[in-house]
Amino acid sequence: MNAPTVVLVVALNCQIGFATDRPPMSMTPPPDNIPRTDPKDPTDQIDPSEAKAALRKSAALARADAAVKWPDAAGMLAGQIDMIIGHFGTGIYAAYLPIRSELSPLPLVSALANAGIVTAMPITPEPGFGLDFHRYAPGDPLDDGPYKTLQPRKTAPLVTPDVILAPLLAFDEGCWRLGYGGGFYDRTIAGLRDNGHAVTIIGLAYDEQQVDSVPVGPYDMALDGVLNPSGLRRAKSSRAEGKL
Repeated sequence: MNAPTVVLVVALNCQIGFATDRPPMSMTPPPDNIPRTDPKDPTDQIDPSEAKAALRKSAALARADAAVKWPDAAGMLAGQIDMIIGHFGTGIYAAYLPIRSELSPLPLVSALANAGIVTAMPITPEPGFGLDFHRYAPGDPLDDGPYKTLQPRKTAPLVTPDVILAPLLAFDEGCWRLGYGGGFYDRTIAGLRDNGHAVTIIGLAYDEQQVDSVPVGPYDMALDGVLNPSGLRRAKSSRAEGKL
């Protein structure tokens, strides 16, 4: 990501906006030996990469456990389609084709497509670049992608999403996202916003994926919210130069 200017983001909290009868979520604290970094404190020079690596291990286990515990979680996301459209509109929605224990967005994507909304999936680029999104609806043909993924065909129309539904390993009350370390989503978000496109980023996660604190670096970006099976958690944040 080309980011000569550092944009300071202050995410205050992430509040629940919708609820089901699902039991209260469990909080999974990060290991005690993870060093803390504070994105709001420019004097905090601790490299978060080691802390992120440590948290990824425990977060992956917590997500895998949640996937077994809540096999109907993807359907619970799709059941919230009216609320989602009410919050984020009827623009272009981009999601992801799930791998490992990721919470599947596919029933939700199907519901969006059936409602007449344009949906898309990413094509993973070479390291160091952002994602491209191509039009896709469930049932469309797919090609093999890197990292044992599937992706839409490059011949499918290229689109610019208004809402990105992103996978994650963990999130915290500030709606900071822990990903896999490739930086693809951070580069993508920065590129879209640098070009003046107002894109909303929503993480999809089991409730059990919430942790006390996600280590962040100067170029990490908070999510606009996190959609759980139990509801939508919105991030209240201050924006600098129109960016989250």
